[in-house]
Amino acid sequence: MPIDKKQTYHVLARGIILSGDFLLVARCIGMDHTFLPGGHVEFHEGIRASLAREIKEELGLASEVKTYIGAVEAEFDLEDVYHQEINHLFLADVPAINHQQNPESIEKHLEFYWIPLNEMEAHNLQPYPVRTVITQYVYEGLGPYFESTFQ
Repeated sequence: MPIDKKQTYHVLARGIILSGDFLLVARCIGMDHTFLPGGHVEFHEGIRASLAREIKEELGLASEVKTYIGAVEAEFDLEDVYHQEINHLFLADVPAINHQQNPESIEKHLEFYWIPLNEMEAHNLQPYPVRTVITQYVYEGLGPYFESTFQ
């Protein structure tokens, strides 16, 4: 990586929201990948509080942030900026929604929809190691887990 390239680091809180065998994902309209609901941790705010705030901002709904499932670190280039991030993953419960209907987004650049757990790859869930963490948690029940895009 060139030293003169701009770099940024993100600390993110992400929610694993399940309904039966379905997972709620988010997508920026026009993009070809999905990600888990949630977002950036702000200064003077704990990670759990960040996730509850982000779900409220994105969906307009109250949530209960539950079990810490693990972390995924990742890196990617976007235009001329190198990004590195750590995603903290929590099981989250949003009682007002289920897989019978896709929830409506409050943020106009986002859409939310349910995918079958076995279709995370087909929906290009990113960062890709999140798929492993979710699969291990759902089918093996152990944890917390740590995965990375770094070799």
